[in-house]
Amino acid sequence: MTGKPRPDVNDAATAPYWEAAARHELMLPRCDGNGLVFFPPREFCPGCWSDDLSWQPMSGGGTVWTFTEVHVAFYDDTWADDVPYVVAVIELDEGPRMLAGIVEPDMASLAIGDRVEVTFEDRPEGVTLPVFRVVE
Repeated sequence: MTGKPRPDVNDAATAPYWEAAARHELMLPRCDGNGLVFFPPREFCPGCWSDDLSWQPMSGGGTVWTFTEVHVAFYDDTWADDVPYVVAVIELDEGPRMLAGIVEPDMASLAIGDRVEVTFEDRPEGVTLPVFRVVE
């Protein structure tokens, strides 16, 4: 594998997520049957398997549920300029947990339970990624 992977932004199940990210908005699917908001986006509700879904804007606020600091550039040299970086599971205020990067982390003080807010990173691969920043 060479180069960073690029998500399929045209996939029917995830396209609204990527389109919103390109506008610097965080939107997730919500089951209209049981109200469950979930990540990652998919064609069916993971709670009841309904396909009656709508896309809802998220506040962008959340809490660090867990994290790790990556120090090894894996696959090939494509990632060498990125290390070290932080990957975290963020528990959004609306309930779902999502895996995302944390930008500008202070590793000496980063902790589980820290409050974060979404920001967006326009990548040279032609995709915009939701990432999070610690807030005071």
